[in-house]
Amino acid sequence: MPNDRRKLLIASYTWLRVALSYCVIGAIVTTLTSAYLQSISHIMVTSIMTVFCGFGVYKAEMTRRDIGLYQYWLLLAKQKHRDL
Repeated sequence: MPNDRRKLLIASYTWLRVALSYCVIGAIVTTLTSAYLQSISHIMVTSIMTVFCGFGVYKAEMTRRDIGLYQYWLLLAKQKHRDL
């Protein structure tokens, strides 16, 4: 696989990883809110998920502009996991 194509795939993966991580947080907030209210409102679910997805896209674009997605992926790869 050519190096440029590999970098493009890694950048796409990193962009999706950043954006979708905020969507997961939105899903958790939506679930907790629905459980607290003991009802499901489609407007509430849609609005919370839209806000968190929009924030995730914003953060992914800021990461792309500031650091670069490939460089951000390299920074993530260098982090060491610590067993607590």
